[in-house]
Amino acid sequence: MFLGCLNPKSGSFVIDLRLSRHFTLVALGTPEKEILNTIYLQVFSNHLKNFDNSFNNYAKKVVDATSLLFNGIALSAQFMPTAKKFHYQFNLRDFTKIIQNVMQIDASPYAKNTLGLARMWVHECHRVYLDRLIVPEDVTKYMEFLANGMKEFSEHKPDAILAEPLIFTNFISVAKGHEPAYLNVKDEAELKSVLEQKLEEYNDQIASMDLVLFSIACQHITRIARIIDQPCGNALLVGVGGSGKQSLSKLTAFILQ
Repeated sequence: MFLGCLNPKSGSFVIDLRLSRHFTLVALGTPEKEILNTIYLQVFSNHLKNFDNSFNNYAKKVVDATSLLFNGIALSAQFMPTAKKFHYQFNLRDFTKIIQNVMQIDASPYAKNTLGLARMWVHECHRVYLDRLIVPEDVTKYMEFLANGMKEFSEHKPDAILAEPLIFTNFISVAKGHEPAYLNVKDEAELKSVLEQKLEEYNDQIASMDLVLFSIACQHITRIARIIDQPCGNALLVGVGGSGKQSLSKLTAFILQ
């Protein structure tokens, strides 16, 4: 028996009939919006069942906001892959990644803070979509779709949801001696202090690595840590030689070991 898979967005679009006659052809499209919302709402509602009563409607809010953003980008010709933007492969995995990572929210630190959940949702959208955009026009369009989704959290002001630093990671709580918790970094000074301490430990235990942990480098470490922490997490780090891709990845792996 032979199993074949075709990609509708690249390669040849013509399959010889002498080949296809040996196969049963099955085409799977993206499920309807109502189906997606029902599936993810059941999953996320179950996760929030032990939270404070203020979270009662937030499963629906998060799923609806994610659906608005997902459908906006999926149906926009601006986000189709091209020769320059070959990595613009936006599909149902992105919807799943957002819900999957928002479910890292813990009932204890967020028991009375629905704003924290809204900010975490925006953070995950940034990591899933914004980090892959390379054209300013695409970023502007993405922010329009994001603003549309944020209307679901109308009880919070947009400025409060988007307030910087908008960085979530779990190694800060571990560095303080607590259990791992996916929390918002209070300020970049705290993040830099923890990373400098970890870099010193790395240099003592592994090998000397002379790094300058400026703001963007610290943010990249949190991005890599988020990906490594996911089941089967993987990423393509793009940059010129000597920009720190390998060094930051080594440091992040050391922090999470």
